Amino acid sequence: MMRMLTSQQRLLLAAMLVTWISLAGAQSEPAADSASERAAYARLPVCTLSADGQHLAEQPCRTAPARVPMPRRPVAQIVEPLPAMRLAPSPASPTLAPPATGAPPVIASPVITPRALNNCTASGCNDAAGGRLNNAAPGMVITPQGQVCSRNGVWIQC
Repeated sequence: MMRMLTSQQRLLLAAMLVTWISLAGAQSEPAADSASERAAYARLPVCTLSADGQHLAEQPCRTAPARVPMPRRPVAQIVEPLPAMRLAPSPASPTLAPPATGAPPVIASPVITPRALNNCTASGCNDAAGGRLNNAAPGMVITPQGQVCSRNGVWIQC
């Protein structure tokens, strides 16, 4: 279904079309100017310094033409080999003899559970058993046995 344009919409469309045509024509004109400008620039002498080296010998002038890029001079690249890295020997795993009853062996692993702290001061805290734990570094405490433990708030884990 085709919609008819109102007279106001037609005028707006015509104004936009005229503006677009004038812009397109204006953009083609500088091309001719730039060609004549380039020719005039090419006729200027190349810029050189005066005898004292403080100012240009002749003005206006144009920049010197680009030099042909010089090839890079070949230089031997010295790559020293890295020292040989050896893996640390793996520790021998202890061999456990299975129990005679035929039941699978039970491997006891130490259970590390966090302990609660109380009565904390600037120098340290007391644990629930009454032992004193001194502050070492931020987040670290030292037990009376000299063990370094991790502290997170009121919890400690060794």
